[in-house]
Amino acid sequence: MEVTMKLQIAMDFDDMEKALSVLRETADKVDIIECGTDMLIRFGIEAVSRLKNLYPDKLVLCDQKIMDGGYYFGCMAANFGADIFTVLGAAGNDTIQGAIQAAKERHIKVLVDMCNVDNYLERAKDVIAWGADYVCVHTPTDEQQKVSYHKRIGEISAQIGKEHCAVAGGINPDKCVYLKQIQPEIIIVGSYITGSDDPKKSIEQIREVLYDEAL
Repeated sequence: MEVTMKLQIAMDFDDMEKALSVLRETADKVDIIECGTDMLIRFGIEAVSRLKNLYPDKLVLCDQKIMDGGYYFGCMAANFGADIFTVLGAAGNDTIQGAIQAAKERHIKVLVDMCNVDNYLERAKDVIAWGADYVCVHTPTDEQQKVSYHKRIGEISAQIGKEHCAVAGGINPDKCVYLKQIQPEIIIVGSYITGSDDPKKSIEQIREVLYDEAL
C-alpha cells in the first residue's frame, strides 16, 4: 500500500496567542494540527473547536492521552470538532476498545500512543486488530537521548504496516532522513518548529528532507 506521509505540528503551548502566531507561519505547510496536551489543560477542549474553526481545511488532532473513559472522552473529542484523538497504549483493554468504538461511531480516527509501553510490538498488533487507525511510536521528552527511533519504528512498521504508523518525539531534519526511508503515515514535529525563532524556516527544513522541497 502506498503511503503519503502526513506532517503534523504539535501545538504544545500554554500561550494561545503564541500558538496562533506560530500557526500563521506554518499551517499551510502541515496536514494535521495537534491541539497538544498543554493547550488542552490550559484552555480546555474548546481549544480544539477554535483550531478547527480557524483551519477547517486541516485535520485537527486532540491529544487527550486518554487513560480511562475511552468511549466518553472519544465522543467528547468528536463533539468539539476533532478529526483524530489519542488514547494511551498503557490504558486498559476496555478503555482502548471504548475509544475505538467512539471513533467508529463518530467517523473520526483514533491514534494509540505507545509512550512508555514496554511490550509495544504485541500491543501495537492488538490495537490495530481491534480497529485502531494509528499507532504512535512516541519517545517521551525525558528519554529522547537514549531510545532509538530506528529500532522501534522499524519493528512496528514491519508488524502492522506503515500506513498505521505515526512517530513523535524529538523529530528534527536528521531524524527525518531515516523516517523518509520508513515512510510512516504521520510524522509529528513539535519543538523543532514551535520552539524555533523562525518557525517558517524550520518547517521548510523538515519538508526539504521529507518531500524534497527546495528551501
